[in-house]
Amino acid sequence: MLNKEEKTYEDMQRDAYAEALRRERAGYVMRKLDDRVKAVDAELKRLGASSPAAPASEEQADSAPRETAVESKPRRTAAPRGAKAKD
Repeated sequence: MLNKEEKTYEDMQRDAYAEALRRERAGYVMRKLDDRVKAVDAELKRLGASSPAAPASEEQADSAPRETAVESKPRRTAAPRGAKAKD
């Protein structure tokens, strides 16, 4: 018999699914896909799992590191064969 503190396999599966939904929701919040956020919230509610508060997720999305692209400099290549070096 299981103690109250021990989780069943089904409980562990539900918890893992809810955590995956929370990560998915965070991605939708960052990309500002409100309709998908609502769909994930509905699924979390159906599971009986709590969803993260919207303001906290938005703050987290704003504080997340942003990818910055830096244009690379052209490479220095050797002079073509037969060309003399300039001084």
